[in-house]
Formats: sequence, structure tokens, C-alpha cells
Amino acid sequence: MELERPLLYDKVDESIKNSKDINKNNHKYRLKALIGVLGVLIIGFLIWANMSYEPQSLAKESLISNDLVEVNTDEFITFTPKNKKVTKGFIFYPGAKVEPESYAPLCKKIAESGYEVAIVPMPLNLAVLGINKGEKIIEKYPNVESWAVGGHSLGGVMASNFAVKNNMVDGVVFLASYPMGDDLKKIGKDALSIWGSKDGVMNFKNLVESKEKLPLDTTYVEIEGGNHSQFGDYGKQNSDNDAIISEQKQLKITTDNIIKFINNMN
Repeated sequence: MELERPLLYDKVDESIKNSKDINKNNHKYRLKALIGVLGVLIIGFLIWANMSYEPQSLAKESLISNDLVEVNTDEFITFTPKNKKVTKGFIFYPGAKVEPESYAPLCKKIAESGYEVAIVPMPLNLAVLGINKGEKIIEKYPNVESWAVGGHSLGGVMASNFAVKNNMVDGVVFLASYPMGDDLKKIGKDALSIWGSKDGVMNFKNLVESKEKLPLDTTYVEIEGGNHSQFGDYGKQNSDNDAIISEQKQLKITTDNIIKFINNMN
């Protein structure tokens, strides 16, 4: 005679099944919640990244070609001197969340002195997402024998990282910026550091400490009365201080020093 299965086992099996179902449902709920949180974070980041600083009137005017410089705004924003043999160039990385056109006044003025100049647009206006984009500029202009790269704020940090890895780059320009490590000091590339005394965005403690990471012959320029925002033409940046000099004066001091730096660059 076959023994019947005790009722107790049926209850145990049902309990195990119910427990598995509960765990499975809990896992689904947790996964859905995680996906939801990630979705909110991604949407929030995209909204934040697209709230950029836009070029103002001076920047827009500087995007028009003149008798000295041909301006092109296709893949990059380039400023090519007319009727001159160009052997040196300058690649510029914009600051975080600042639209690249905002730096046209600075870059056009440098090009008028006989240098090929290019502003590199960055994904989501964040240079950290396009550190090596300068390589395309170098490939595009084989006639240029020596390059300087530079950038504003976060753009300067990323430009420095790019310079360390590229043998065609001989100098780095920091505008309200500083390097992450001491690689520039180790390999001996030229460096220029410029900042405004009224800068309310940059960390001055980090700026001072960064001098230990730069070559001993680095040139330092403090613009008395200048702030963070006036290296471009995009209005006043959040948390920045009011400048006590005009934007035109800050840009002139900046361009004069960059032109001198490129001219003397080894």
C-alpha cells in the first residue's frame, strides 16, 4: 500500500514557493526603483549640462571674418590669418558649460598676430568629455610646426592633460586654471598661468599649491581687478565676483600675454 504524502510537506513546499515569489517580486521592485533613480539622475544631469552660458554681442561680432583673419565655424571654430605663412598655432578648450563661441574675441585677437587658432567645441560643453579632441586640429593643419594649447577653468585642466600626451604641443596656457598633476614639470613644457584678482569661482588655495606642479620658468600673470567670467564674453558666471576693470581691458591683457608666450615658445 502506497503511503500518502504527509500534509505537512505540502505546506512547506507552498511556503517555499510563496517565499520565492515574494523575493522575486521584491527584486523586480528594487530593479525598477534603481532604474527610476538612474533615469532621474540622467535627466537632471542633461538639464544641468544644457543650461550653458551663451555668447554675447562681442563674441558674435568676433565670429565674422575681417581683413586679417578668416573665421570658419564648421566642426571647429577656426581663425586663420590671411596672407601669412603660419608655423605656430593655439588650440583652446572652453570652460565648463560655456558655449565655445564665447571665446571668439580672445582667439580672434591672437590669430590677428599671425597664429592659427582653433576653439574646440566639447560634448555637453564639458571638456572632460573630449580631452583628446585637439588631435583633430593638429591633423587638420600639417603646416603648423608648433602648438600651444590652453583653456579656461576646467578647459585648462583638460588642455594640460592633452598636452602631456602630445609631442606636437610645446606650451600650455592656463586661464583661471591649474594642472591636476606635475607631469608638465617633469617633461619641461612651457607654461603660462593667468588669473583675475577678483575671481570668485576659482579655488585660490589650489592655484597657489599648483605652482609646485608647474615648470620653474612658468610665467604667472595676475590681472588686477579681473574676474573669472571676463576671459570670455558670456555674461557673469554664477558665484563670480564683479570685475573692477572692463571686459575689453581684461581680454587685452590676456591676449597680449598669450601672444608673447606663443612667440617665445620653444
